[in-house]
Amino acid sequence: MSQRPSSVSESLRSFINELDPVPFLVGAVISVGFVIYTAYDVAAVQAGIDWAFGTLGERLAWLYLAGMLALIVLAAYLMVSSYGSVTLGTGPPEYSYPAYVAMFFSAGLSAGIVFFGPAEALGHYQTPPPLFEGSVGPASEGAIVPAVAYTIFHYGLSAWGGYLAIGLPVAYFAYKYDAPFRVSTALYPVLGTERLDGVVARAVDTLAVVATIGGIATGLGFIATQLLTGITFETGRQFSDAETILAITGITVFFTLSLIAGVSRGIRRVSQFNIGLMVLLLLVALVAGPTLALLNTGVAALGSYGANFFQMSLFLGADGGAEWAAAWTVFYWSWWIAWAPFVGLFLARISRGRTIRTVVGTAFVTMTVTSAIWFTVVGGSSVWLHHLGVVDLLGPVGEFGNGIAGFVLFGSFTGGAVWQLLFFVLVTTFFVTSADSSTLALGMLTTGGERAPSKANRAFWGVLQGVIASVLVVVGGATALRSSVIVTGAPFAVVCLVALAGFVYWLWADTPEPSTQGASGASVSDD
Repeated sequence: MSQRPSSVSESLRSFINELDPVPFLVGAVISVGFVIYTAYDVAAVQAGIDWAFGTLGERLAWLYLAGMLALIVLAAYLMVSSYGSVTLGTGPPEYSYPAYVAMFFSAGLSAGIVFFGPAEALGHYQTPPPLFEGSVGPASEGAIVPAVAYTIFHYGLSAWGGYLAIGLPVAYFAYKYDAPFRVSTALYPVLGTERLDGVVARAVDTLAVVATIGGIATGLGFIATQLLTGITFETGRQFSDAETILAITGITVFFTLSLIAGVSRGIRRVSQFNIGLMVLLLLVALVAGPTLALLNTGVAALGSYGANFFQMSLFLGADGGAEWAAAWTVFYWSWWIAWAPFVGLFLARISRGRTIRTVVGTAFVTMTVTSAIWFTVVGGSSVWLHHLGVVDLLGPVGEFGNGIAGFVLFGSFTGGAVWQLLFFVLVTTFFVTSADSSTLALGMLTTGGERAPSKANRAFWGVLQGVIASVLVVVGGATALRSSVIVTGAPFAVVCLVALAGFVYWLWADTPEPSTQGASGASVSDD
């Protein structure tokens, strides 16, 4: 007992000493201020959320759509050009390729793949995207392929553009020039060595914290909503607003504290477990669902995705097109960009020893194919089973929200109680990995890149993120989650563009003949 005060004081001292004060204070003030102001004036916050969605989401749509396409073009150039042979750091890759793919996939998609997998195509089937609505009718068989194609689009090539924009330059400059492992290092070509600790760099790192807060709160909010909705669907237990806040915050804190206590060493295993369970549920849906229809739909949807990629990437349209784009495509692009600081740093750390071509190819080919298979089978099953009258999914989704789609879908198969339970486990384990990775991410971003932030730091962000996510869910649900990430991600979209464009220019200037030139820390390899 006599050691406890000393232990507490040492923890607090460690917490204070490791802080990077500007990013931490700005992030904490914005987060706490948002919660306090919401409690003071809920109506004003709801009005602000509506304004953000209608104004920023629609008026900044051009920035997100054109910016993300530019990132994809730049990354594709790096992959196919001779610069793709440049190795990020020296020595062999630290992880096997399967382990590398598993970690990359888990970090990059997290909440979205489990929440929207069974639900998004169903929404596009009910209300076809404006790009296709002139050629297909609502809730018709003709609407199924475009519906699945759009889900593949939202989780395909474009989903990885922001991650690559941060991950590639940070890895290159950190390993070759021993630059600090911070988000601002991605702007090394613009800032130079002498200004990596200057005002602009500090501002970029602070923007990274704000963007990450929005992205993490969105992810936690969606997964937590899915957890609580599943409980309500199975038990009839309704949650009041106060109970929702307590439940989401409590779940987040519980997982954060348990992981801090030592389970974090098993987070890699939990991620691998997630992927294994996803594969099992995917096979269940493929075998128990309309198998041939799913296979045909998948091939046709991939064809539609490829044929319409550029139209989808830049589509705004008229007659509600901008509003639809803000609700779906702009929301997704802002979400990926908001996660770019965290996932980009993580990608940089696990990519040492791999070539640029391998990193970009993994994102563009391996990840896109994996996502396409999941959304075709799971999302396609939801649409086809509802269309064929086997199970009503739109009814429960209309009553409980998108989070219920997975429970209804897997409950409709033979042995449904088992598959529902396993889907609930998958949602729970994804929450575990998200809660741990999110608190770790904010810990790193607010301590100048500490690989192991103090327990106090991680506990602080765990509690705060749980509170923010629950407040957003209560105040506006999915609309509030979408709006928050659109607002926080907007400034970082510009950072991503400058970072990747600057990196391409630096490679051109620094490595004019990569096919023949090797450099310490940036050697040429076939990988």
